[in-house]
Amino acid sequence: MKNILKILLLFSFALFAKVDIQLQLKLNAELTPLGAIRAGNGETIPDWTGDISFPSDEKPLFTITSKNIEQYKDHLTIGQLALFKQYPDTFNMPIYPSHRTAIAPDWVYKNTATNAINTTLNDDQTGFKNALGGIPFPIPMSALEIYFNHISRWRGIQLENQASDAVVYKKGNFTLITRKTLVRFDGYLENNNSKYFISLIGKTLAPATKSGGGVLVLEPLDQLNNKRLAWTWDKGRRRVLRAPNVAYDNPVSSASSLRTVDDTDLINGSPDKFNWELLERREIFIPYNNEKLSSKDLKYKDILQKGHINPEYTRYELHRVWLIEATLKEKWRHVYSKRTFYIDEDSWQVVAADQYNKQGKLWRVSLSYPKFYADMPGIFPVINVFHDLISQQYHVMGLQNQEKGKNKFNGEIAKDSLFTPSGFKRFMR
Repeated sequence: MKNILKILLLFSFALFAKVDIQLQLKLNAELTPLGAIRAGNGETIPDWTGDISFPSDEKPLFTITSKNIEQYKDHLTIGQLALFKQYPDTFNMPIYPSHRTAIAPDWVYKNTATNAINTTLNDDQTGFKNALGGIPFPIPMSALEIYFNHISRWRGIQLENQASDAVVYKKGNFTLITRKTLVRFDGYLENNNSKYFISLIGKTLAPATKSGGGVLVLEPLDQLNNKRLAWTWDKGRRRVLRAPNVAYDNPVSSASSLRTVDDTDLINGSPDKFNWELLERREIFIPYNNEKLSSKDLKYKDILQKGHINPEYTRYELHRVWLIEATLKEKWRHVYSKRTFYIDEDSWQVVAADQYNKQGKLWRVSLSYPKFYADMPGIFPVINVFHDLISQQYHVMGLQNQEKGKNKFNGEIAKDSLFTPSGFKRFMR
């Protein structure tokens, strides 16, 4: 793999001549198959080996609290610092040994190596072209290339689950919406004839007032030139209705408007309304390997508490992350004036996001809590949490502790006919 990547990098940099070829060849020999630095930091971050085994009974090395935060602030996000300030008596971060469990199948590695020399951003920089199912830019040169690595990261070929989303109010009380969802990651299909990048279908199971509703979403890669298509199920008239084009900063009503449409997955959709800047790569304490948080022994009331989820069940590790920043263009409107994203270098998943309001004040803080899933294989969020610092409420997506079953990856792949209005109608009956 090292020799292949050396050849790939030689071609790519001979073509673009952006940096010194010999230096990049040296760096490239040290990359993982998905583009991260293979070596650790010699102390707390281990080398990436592709081995995902680690003790299940590990104890925290230490816990960061509001009392010792100064000692660790250089390894924290702006949003994490804000949560410590907002909830000094209850928010804390248990820090565990770091384990680099982000892996993918060999065929994804091979496709990623091919993408390294073939894939480019499109003319509008709102998508990419000439890519196989893998990471499009394993050696990124811009913030947008990193952004699209997140959008197209490995999450399996298909995912089925039943999960609950929670709105947690200021006093700690919460409401739940339970849904059954099937997501097909079309960009990773072996013979992909779909013009969409992701196809999603789902139905609402609870509460009773919302039970029986459903949604069908067809997600293109380039959402500026090819709009997202969506339909809803009218359970009263038993009809499929075309939904409006919901995107950008439209508030999500089921989340009590605590997040926007493009906050889903911490960031999604067309990047065209923002100017993007690649800042740096840093070592940050981020949520990782959150096995405890997914335990079926936990009840939702154990996890959901006033202000933030219960730190007792969280796990943070020191990892290298890419920092990219999006600043709103003058000609556009959006509820956020600036957004900062922290992307795990091993998996390309955005694990933390800080969102600023129109006055430039930090408003919302999002955190993703992934763990390793053997049948994927790789890391995927247990839950995503969206904090509103002003209202002191938060939204949680993906709770499965009290649900039947668990995430099912790569089952029998759904047919294209399911992701049509007529297939949606059959799905809802």
